[in-house]
Amino acid sequence: MNMTQHPVIQNIRTSLIYFGIWILLAGIHFLLLSFYYNLPLQIAITDALVFNFIYSILGLILWYAIRFSQPKNPSFSTLAIYQVTFLVVFLIVWTGSAYSLLRVIFSTHFKYMDFLDNSIPWRLIIGTFFYFLLVLVYYLVIYYHNLQEKTKAEGRLNEMVRESELNLLKSQINPHFLFNSLNSISSLTITNPEQAREMTIKLSDFLRYSVSMGNHRFSTLGKELEHIRKYLDIEKVRFGTKLQYSFTIDEECLDCEIPVMILQPLYENAVKHGVYESTGEVTVLTTTRSVNGYLQILITNDFEPGAPSRKGTGIGLANIRERMKLIYKEEQLLKTQVKDNKFEVLLVLPQKKNS
Repeated sequence: MNMTQHPVIQNIRTSLIYFGIWILLAGIHFLLLSFYYNLPLQIAITDALVFNFIYSILGLILWYAIRFSQPKNPSFSTLAIYQVTFLVVFLIVWTGSAYSLLRVIFSTHFKYMDFLDNSIPWRLIIGTFFYFLLVLVYYLVIYYHNLQEKTKAEGRLNEMVRESELNLLKSQINPHFLFNSLNSISSLTITNPEQAREMTIKLSDFLRYSVSMGNHRFSTLGKELEHIRKYLDIEKVRFGTKLQYSFTIDEECLDCEIPVMILQPLYENAVKHGVYESTGEVTVLTTTRSVNGYLQILITNDFEPGAPSRKGTGIGLANIRERMKLIYKEEQLLKTQVKDNKFEVLLVLPQKKNS
C-alpha cells in the first residue's frame, strides 16, 4: 500500500467496509434511542445519523493526523501526549459540531434538548472507546506497511550483496587466465612470433565474449562451450598435440541455461593439473546429458600419478561451489573424483521447468 494514500479510501472495498460499519453502528444507536430512551422516530434517526456521520468523517481525517504528525522515534510518554492531545481535539470537534447541529434542528424540542445535554458524558466515553479502536487499526496499518518496506529493503539489499558476490567471483576468473595467456604470448614473441600472433587473435575473441557477457548471470550451454573451445584453442597453441579435447554433447542440452563463465575454471584446472604436469598426451573429455530436470556436465582429464603438483590460487573449484550456492541455494552440485588415473568433475545444474 502507498502510505501517501488513505488506507480506507484507497479502494471501493475498504470504503464500503468502513462506512458499512458506521451504518451498522448508527442503526444500533437509533434502536437504543428509540426503544430504550423512547425518543420520537425522527429525532432518534437524526441523532444517530448526525453523531455517527460526523464521527466517521473525523475518523478518516484522524489518519492524516496520526500518519504525518508523529515525531521520529518517539518515546512512550511523547506518544501518549500526542494521542491525548489528538483525543481531546477530536472529541471537542465531534461533540461540538454534532451538538450544535442538533440544537439548531430541534431547538423547539425542549425535552430532547435536556436529553442531549445529559447524554454528553456517555457520548464522550463511547467516542473515546471508538477513538482508540481507530488509532489501534491505523497503527497496525502503519506497522504492517513499515514491516513490508523493511522486508523489501532487506530483500533488495540481499540481492545487491548477492550480485556483488557473484560479480566478484566472476571477476576472479578472467584475470587468472589472462595473466597466464599474456605470459605465454610474451614467451612466444621470441620463440615463435607466428604462434604469438595467432594466440593474440584467439585471446582477443575469447575476451570479447567475456566482456560482452560480464553483466549477464546466465548463458546457454552452447554459447559457453563455444567459449570454452576458444580457450582450449588458445592453450593448444602453447601445448600443441600434448593437449587434446573432445566433446560429446546431447543436442537437447545446448539450449540449457547455465551460469556465465562457470565452466572455465574447470578447464583451467584440467590444463593446469593435467597438461602442465604430464609428459605425454592429455585428453580433456566433456560429456553432457539432461536427467530429471538437471543438466549434468562431466569433464574428465588424464593426469600422471606422482607428478609434482602445481600450486594454484585456489579459485577454481571453490569459486564454482560458492557461485552454485549463491545462485541455486543448493549444496553438492559439484562433485569430483579420481578414477583410473583420470580426474573427473561432475557439475549438476538445475533447470527451470517449462510452465
